[in-house]
Amino acid sequence: MGNFINILPMALAALASFAFASGALRAQTDSQLQAILALSGASSEEELAEEELERYLHYLEHPLEVNLSGTSRLLASGLLSRYQVASIEDYRARQGDILSAMELSFVDGFGAGYADLLGPFLSFRSMNLPGSPGGKVGFKTEVVARTNIKDGQTGYGLKAKGVYEDLAEITFSRRNGIPGPSFSAAFFGRKHSSKVVVGDYNLRFGQGLALWSGMSLSGFSTSSSFQKKPSGLSPSYSWSGTGSHRGVAGDFQAGRIVLTAFASFPDLFRSEAPVDIMAGGNACWLGKDGQVAVTAFSSMGKDPLSKLSGDFRWNVRGAVFFGESAIALESGLLALAGGMSLPFGDGFRANLSARRYPEGYDDRYSGGLRAASRTSDEEGVALGLERFGTSVALDYSNKVSDPARRQFKLLFKMPVQLSSTLVISFKVTERIRPYEPYLKFKTGLRMDFDWSERGLSARYGESGENTWKARARIEGCLYKSLAGLSYLEFGRKAGWFSAYLRGTLFFVDNWDDRIYSYERDAPGNFTVPAYYGRGVSLSAFSGTKFRFGRKKRETLKVWFRVSAIGYPFMDDPRPGKKEARFQAMFSF
Repeated sequence: MGNFINILPMALAALASFAFASGALRAQTDSQLQAILALSGASSEEELAEEELERYLHYLEHPLEVNLSGTSRLLASGLLSRYQVASIEDYRARQGDILSAMELSFVDGFGAGYADLLGPFLSFRSMNLPGSPGGKVGFKTEVVARTNIKDGQTGYGLKAKGVYEDLAEITFSRRNGIPGPSFSAAFFGRKHSSKVVVGDYNLRFGQGLALWSGMSLSGFSTSSSFQKKPSGLSPSYSWSGTGSHRGVAGDFQAGRIVLTAFASFPDLFRSEAPVDIMAGGNACWLGKDGQVAVTAFSSMGKDPLSKLSGDFRWNVRGAVFFGESAIALESGLLALAGGMSLPFGDGFRANLSARRYPEGYDDRYSGGLRAASRTSDEEGVALGLERFGTSVALDYSNKVSDPARRQFKLLFKMPVQLSSTLVISFKVTERIRPYEPYLKFKTGLRMDFDWSERGLSARYGESGENTWKARARIEGCLYKSLAGLSYLEFGRKAGWFSAYLRGTLFFVDNWDDRIYSYERDAPGNFTVPAYYGRGVSLSAFSGTKFRFGRKKRETLKVWFRVSAIGYPFMDDPRPGKKEARFQAMFSF
């Protein structure tokens, strides 16, 4: 217990350090995190990738201007598909600016539920409204610095971004432990829908069979996990500096045709090995109700690879149909994926997807729909049904090279409104592998109890008012042994600060039964420790914001987090760990 005697003063200091801080903190809330999960298709925070969470958190801090951004800027965000952007542009040309998430729901390709989820990441400012400012802010700069001390080892990170109106943005990030920096410079056309990116960028086409960089789930939950929403070319702005392409790329729209070309050097400044060269392009036709595209690329170097794919995505009265076929030219192997998402009844939506990726299909640069960890040697079908936060998903898959290696997966999620301030959420997972000689089943159960003093809705989330909050979790896993984790978190979210304290108790005797549990952290940081052993942990998190300058436009946001973990309940105790992290963001 000595670990906790040492860490308790640090935890209490984290709560007290900002108790008298002033300013309005626009920080991530639980409702916004639930929106990120629904939009990304992840069934829980633990399934998110660091870069994907960074992207959404960036737009929480700096919402995308729906009415003030050009087509290229809307596409570069990665929040919207090409069809959705084309629908926004068409709506604005006919009806004028979009002034709310409710109005966005009437635009083709959205709908009420999806527009509500996007709401926190969008701004509906309009220069056409009476009393609106007559011009845009010229140049904005943001600098983020962070440092952490973990078991005596010091880490650091630095990120900077400059944006000039709707024309250009330049980003740079560096973190110790990652080879080389991450950087990008993006330039957007004013009169034409076009952009050029130099440095790190993402390419997201079709259903991910040929090209998809960034996060790609291995599992199915909400509608977003049953399909990909291709956004094309977008600059990458991440601490990690990995997972994206590095080189030069650009796109240009002429009428209903969008042309994208790119040249990438994937390992430039990241590896001492010889650098490959990858070049290719995409041509996309945007119709009134959907899009059709062709993608081709060739990688030249020590291990060449060439692919050609065709994909489509079509919307018919709220129903979405999608598919892609891709061929690896060296092997001649063909990969297929497709499906549909159908609305019916009172808020119900049914989802279906199927895929077949041959054995030996080279999945480099791919990120297709799947239940395993690769877009290769897998075939399967997934079914899902969801309504207002409740969802059930069934998936069957097997290896193409060995059909006897079958797998069945079940996911069930349901929030229940117990009172106006209390919601309980259930999550049940089951994985069955009939070919395993002994351990055929892996069962998971999780219950979350969420309380908010000012009101909480299972469907709409928490109230935006100042409130005291609490969450309790009970989670278990039965596989090689019975493993369990529970925690209690209590905190205050106010307009001028936020602070949370969490205590966790866990017992996990086998590494294969380890339990991942997401923990609050500063924006751009992704903390999902894997709990293994028998012990307890304690963490505290706090943040605030200061405004200064003649017009109070400059801001300084600071976050502080401390944590400790110990293993006092083990016969052979493992050494405990302590960590302190500080992050500051300066915008002017």
